Amino acid sequence: MSSLQIGKLFEGDLDLRKVQGIKLPKTLFVDGNLDLSGSHDVRLPKRLRVSGRLDLSDTLIEELPARLRVDGDLCLFSTRIRKLPKGIRLGAGLDLRASAIIKLPKGLKVPGNLELSATLIDTLVENLSVGGDLYLGNSELTRLPARLTVGGGLDLSATPVNELPDGLEVGRWLNLVGTSIRRLPKGLRVGDWLDLRALDLKKLPKDLEVGGDLYLAGTRIKRVPGSVKVGGDIEF
Repeated sequence: MSSLQIGKLFEGDLDLRKVQGIKLPKTLFVDGNLDLSGSHDVRLPKRLRVSGRLDLSDTLIEELPARLRVDGDLCLFSTRIRKLPKGIRLGAGLDLRASAIIKLPKGLKVPGNLELSATLIDTLVENLSVGGDLYLGNSELTRLPARLTVGGGLDLSATPVNELPDGLEVGRWLNLVGTSIRRLPKGLRVGDWLDLRALDLKKLPKDLEVGGDLYLAGTRIKRVPGSVKVGGDIEF
């Protein structure tokens, strides 16, 4: 496979899983998916565009091209990538689980899911926008930015987070199990279920809105204020 000659334009899916020493052109457009997972001694093109999914998981790649564009999902699971280029353009989700990532670029927009579980990320950039779910469970995150947009669910389970910003809105579900949060912020709105089980909470904010179920088992909350809006069941 290492002797394969690849031109600047490749139509269809390009499967280069677990190859060694493959030489890619300086400019490459793949009109399909590009799979380099598990490959070794691979240098990415300076200009790279993939119309589908780009999978770099389990590689030794430490840096991404400055002008990287991926119209599908970008998978960087278990890589040595520590930071993303400022000009990165994503069309779907971004998987950074168990990677070496320590910082995200300002103004990052992820139309799909953003997975940061089991990373050393401790803060998120201002104005981060995630169209799908945001997974931060078992990360080192300590706080959320004041201006955070999450269109899907938000997983903060088993993180050091101890407070949430006022006015936080989550499009779908919110999982806070295993955090040190002792007070919910004003103006919290959750589109679907809210899981607060086993948290050291005494009361709920009067303007809380939950579109689905509210899980309160193991908390010190005995009653829900009449002003709180819950669209589903309440579990004590």
